[in-house]
Amino acid sequence: MTGIDVYLAQVQRRLAGMDPKVQLDILRELRSHLGDSATANGGNETAAIAGVGDPVSVAKRYLELYGYGRLYRALFAILAGILGYFTVPALVAGNEGIFPLFFSAAFLALAFVFLIWVSVRAGNQVGLIAGGAALVGRVGGLAGAVAVNPDSSFVTAEGLALFVLVSLLLVLVGWIPGKARQTWRRPSMDL
Repeated sequence: MTGIDVYLAQVQRRLAGMDPKVQLDILRELRSHLGDSATANGGNETAAIAGVGDPVSVAKRYLELYGYGRLYRALFAILAGILGYFTVPALVAGNEGIFPLFFSAAFLALAFVFLIWVSVRAGNQVGLIAGGAALVGRVGGLAGAVAVNPDSSFVTAEGLALFVLVSLLLVLVGWIPGKARQTWRRPSMDL
């Protein structure tokens, strides 16, 4: 295995989650560039690799440029929807006192952190989709709670207003961090 092969394997590991066709194109392009550079340097693969840069940084720049594949974006949305579902305290309401609020608050905090991570890591569009999925999960959770307890009057006007506000905040939190990162990021001159 050559130095270029080892380098490309390191880059490929860090491109996990990208569309496989895009990933293959990137690796072919890098192999061609590294081969040409090594030939120009008298066969010195180490100099060619040093000219391209650290495999972690190279993979990170390509991920920023091309983003994650459909499968990963769908996975982000599904996870956000599941987290959103469990943010509804009425799902476990009963005579337990304050427990349902703590349970749902933990999932709500987890949902916010996850959405921020998705937005920063995968971009504001993916974050917006994940935030929308979290909203849908919350609405599904509330609908399920109302369907299971049709005679209960646990939904109040104030509670519903707060529910809508928090649900919309999930969408906003999915969008804003990625948009801020995109706006404040310095343009990269390499690649």
